[in-house]
Amino acid sequence: MYNKNSWAVALLIIFSFSCSDDNATQPTETGTFQVFFDNKIGASEVTLREPGNTTAYDYETASGQKFNLSELGYYISEIKLEGPDGALYEDEMTANASEAKGYYLIREAVSGSGSITLENVPAGKYDRITFTLGVKEEGITEGAVGGSLDPAGDAALWFWRWNSGYIFFKMEGTAENSGQEYIDFGGGFEALENTFGFHVGGWKEVEADDVFANNVKTITLDLQGSVNVSPELSPLAHVIVDPLKVLDGANVDFSTTFSIHSPVAGQPLAEELTDIFLVHHVHQSTQKHD
Repeated sequence: MYNKNSWAVALLIIFSFSCSDDNATQPTETGTFQVFFDNKIGASEVTLREPGNTTAYDYETASGQKFNLSELGYYISEIKLEGPDGALYEDEMTANASEAKGYYLIREAVSGSGSITLENVPAGKYDRITFTLGVKEEGITEGAVGGSLDPAGDAALWFWRWNSGYIFFKMEGTAENSGQEYIDFGGGFEALENTFGFHVGGWKEVEADDVFANNVKTITLDLQGSVNVSPELSPLAHVIVDPLKVLDGANVDFSTTFSIHSPVAGQPLAEELTDIFLVHHVHQSTQKHD
């Protein structure tokens, strides 16, 4: 028997499912968010000198010790954006033999390495950025790994071994009063007189072992207000990185502290690393479209 009410209910159900399907397949608008890590020593731009250079000391610690730099770099990973209204973006993380997504090796000597573009960021307002300084267990594999984590490629001289993991903050140079004497290690490796090398790393603690330590740090920075991400708007956060704060914060005396090459030895410097990052400002740029 024909029942108008039954047909009305059936049509309503079909319409509801149709609307639900349309909403489920509705694409979320996205944009890009750029982060620029800009290295400075105090108010000065970073100048790299040849290793062992004793003719030009560009910088000075709070205690008056003069030094220059020949290498400066660090690993950034696990970038996350959050907003006051619940907006959330987490950078894709992958570490395998062919690629290393979400791991960024920033080196002063490599032009452009400090500029990171985050793709497919959900449209919305964001007011803080969180990232890891270092490489956690997920990025430390016993097999081959590619990209920025490849010990035979981009990460040459940045990987220690399995239990120690990656050096994630490296600062090398020459100091006027460094106690380093010349050492020939063989195989083309040497320590030049008056130089210093600070290598901070380590991702795990090993019980009853005085070598391994977890120095990985999680850092959260305010963006100094809310910024908008959309298909038309691409913010750029200008982050100042000042490693002089590590030397001053740890009261480094180059005459006695000039060679740090293990996780435990690097702990005093690691404790100062969370203070070297500061969002200077954010550009609210308009994306260009073809």
